Amino acid sequence: MSERRKRRKPNYQGVAANGREALEVVEIQSLDVAFLDSLDRSEAAKRKDEMSNKTNTRILLALLWTGTIAAVWAQSSPELRTLYTFTAGGEGVVPNNNVTLGSGGALYGTTIGGGAYGWGVVYSLTPPASPGGSWTEDVLYNFEGGSVVRENPAGTLVAGADGILYGSTMGQLGDYHSINGTVYALRPPSASGDPWTRKVLCGFTPGQGPVAIAKGSKGVLYGTSDRGGVFSCAPPASSGDGWSETVLYSPNSGGSNNYSDLILGREGVVYSTTNGAVSSGGSVFSLTPPAAPGDSWTAATLFDFPAIADGVNPDGLAMGGGGMLYGSTALGGDTTDANCNPSGCGVAFALTPPASPGGVWTETVLHTFTSNPDGAFPNPLIVGPGGVLYGSTYSGGTFGYGTLFSLTPPTSPEGSWTYSQLYSFTGGSDSGNPNGLTPGPDGTLYGTTQGVVGGNAGTVFAFRP
Repeated sequence: MSERRKRRKPNYQGVAANGREALEVVEIQSLDVAFLDSLDRSEAAKRKDEMSNKTNTRILLALLWTGTIAAVWAQSSPELRTLYTFTAGGEGVVPNNNVTLGSGGALYGTTIGGGAYGWGVVYSLTPPASPGGSWTEDVLYNFEGGSVVRENPAGTLVAGADGILYGSTMGQLGDYHSINGTVYALRPPSASGDPWTRKVLCGFTPGQGPVAIAKGSKGVLYGTSDRGGVFSCAPPASSGDGWSETVLYSPNSGGSNNYSDLILGREGVVYSTTNGAVSSGGSVFSLTPPAAPGDSWTAATLFDFPAIADGVNPDGLAMGGGGMLYGSTALGGDTTDANCNPSGCGVAFALTPPASPGGVWTETVLHTFTSNPDGAFPNPLIVGPGGVLYGSTYSGGTFGYGTLFSLTPPTSPEGSWTYSQLYSFTGGSDSGNPNGLTPGPDGTLYGTTQGVVGGNAGTVFAFRP
């Protein structure tokens, strides 16, 4: 377990601290932004007709994100608004991932503490009926704990058809390794006032607790596990069958772990990262589906982090135009800075694909974090209009409780990326220690904080750059 994962755990009694940020907007980020920017509206409509309904939705969202929404971002003044503050155990405490957007502007998420049994909840936040009103929280499911029931929520929820939410649990923890885990579906009630219904889709053997999931074609869920690599959780092939779990790839050589999110690219290619082992700073890899059913997936290491200055322990990816991959590392970078000594505060990086297949991917460090004032231990990045990257840091900043930031691409190939601090959490009513970000269709960034010791137990916020 990396040093950063230990630092990230707030000291709340009874909270089983674990989980990683997974991006519900993975499917939007996996599209080629430059390709979408090049389409006019008629061409976009033509391409839309060639794809499935689920892909249609992702294309339309991506077009809004890369096109018309850019004007909204440019016209808005930076503002952070706390939508909800977690204070009591019954409603859940310590949100452990970014939120998922639902219909009607609702937000969905999980906490790793609180609830009826003290092991966290799945919650929803419903926007107010009129501007300026209060958001309403509802607990949709209470996670249980014990030696038999395998709970402990992990990655960000994934929204499916008919309002179904998909999620994962790591299971009981011992020495930071999960014993069991699940991928589950949470189905909304058919009648108002009835409870949501949870069903386990795939169960995992000891040591293969799922960390994050993403939804692919034909309803298949793909995910990463802390020791089991990349897996699929596939729906029944015929009536009466159950969901099936298959390990597609296990990168666990030399002690590497797979605590990261994953994204889905073109033609079903999976991209993810591994944490570093004793002799490695981690890696970025791809996993290409087989040409014929039943054949093996093809793994390829795209980049190994060779030195601490390049970053250590990559922490999630985002896809930009031209097949570019963007990400952050939990550690590494500048080890001479007093605030980051000796492991570094992390970096933001870009990986440029090779000019020809089989060539070498090239890493560029876009920003090296120094804690004060720019933040420390960055969360996964997202790609915004014009190729601008947005992200958050778990700690550091002006007040030490984390930041929101942007990285603007250079105007010329030889130029440098420009870091801008958008917000520094104070540890007061705005809380602190943020998780990753989720972009909304109107240009707003949504996020959560894990809370601060002696303050609140986390928040859900909205930020308009």
